[in-house]
Amino acid sequence: MTKHELYHQKRERLINAIEFKPTDRLPVAGANSTIPAIERITGRSDYRSHPKEVFALAMNAWDVDVILQFVLPDRQDRECGPGSVVKSDGLRTVVYALVNAWSKSHGFKSPEDVRDFCQTLPAASEAHRYVDPAINYLRWLELDGWGAFLKPAVFIPGHLCQGVPWMWYSSMGYENYLMAHALYPEALERLFAFVGEESRLRNEAIARAIRDHDLVPIIYSGEDICGNDGPMVSPQILHDIYFPHQKRAIAPIIEAGIHWLWHSDGNILPILPDLMDCGIDGFQGFEEDKGMDMYALAATPCRNGKLPFLFGSVNVTTTMYMTPAQIRNDIRRMVDLSRQRGGGIVISTSSSIMENTPLENVLEFYKR
Repeated sequence: MTKHELYHQKRERLINAIEFKPTDRLPVAGANSTIPAIERITGRSDYRSHPKEVFALAMNAWDVDVILQFVLPDRQDRECGPGSVVKSDGLRTVVYALVNAWSKSHGFKSPEDVRDFCQTLPAASEAHRYVDPAINYLRWLELDGWGAFLKPAVFIPGHLCQGVPWMWYSSMGYENYLMAHALYPEALERLFAFVGEESRLRNEAIARAIRDHDLVPIIYSGEDICGNDGPMVSPQILHDIYFPHQKRAIAPIIEAGIHWLWHSDGNILPILPDLMDCGIDGFQGFEEDKGMDMYALAATPCRNGKLPFLFGSVNVTTTMYMTPAQIRNDIRRMVDLSRQRGGGIVISTSSSIMENTPLENVLEFYKR
């Protein structure tokens, strides 16, 4: 079978799985690896000097079907990944630059600084001035083309198509940002409204690019909103000021019949109704050791009435450090869950495999 034929076989397997259609086997997602495992499976000893090439060889040697995002074990992807090649204009909100400028000129020392910054932002009605649909369209095609070296594995450029960014705490500080939600919700909503409208306009262009060029109809994104006990701020506040703009932002993707896969760090169950209401129909990253109930999620219907598709789930912080037999058990439970639900499962680890994971366990995860 040629590489082209293999690619289309893997693509069909992936789409059939997430749409609850019959497959010859469950698809497997490449979830990073470790350098010893990559070099063992490829028979190469030069990963550090040729990371992209050797990583791709490893993923194909393991016969993975889909790679959600390009993440290398020693994070050389920062230098050789799509972000270093494909221009970022058209894919990121202008607010990132504004936040950086405010940090240098004013700083974020209090919730009031967050409030004052948000009040300087343009109104949502002005978002069109900052978005060029033609550039958005082109950038998405460039991202898709960048991943061609990974074929026959299907590359999905994760986290590069956004709804409403929420993780501003990394720039504004956790306390400042989280307290501002409770103290100044109107100001925070101005931020979410503006970036949400930018995202809606970008997503209209991305949806056209996917449909015009028959690209893989899956978007992979998500925000680290939750910890072990649920969301970092009140679910009601998120319901009132964040999720309405998230729903509007991703509507062009959902309305085009494209699947939205949400990376779910922490316990997302308290905000699951709002995520479902946005049209999200797939989830990845279940930290079951930190309170997330994957089976409850698996049984919760989406807005479209169907059950969500799941990428999961061998836990990278627990199971991957146990025995090969326990890894096989976790894979077997996902196979059983697929049988019970009639599909909707892609075999995956809960997140990136960490560098100190035992070699035999990495090899076991990818074993057929």
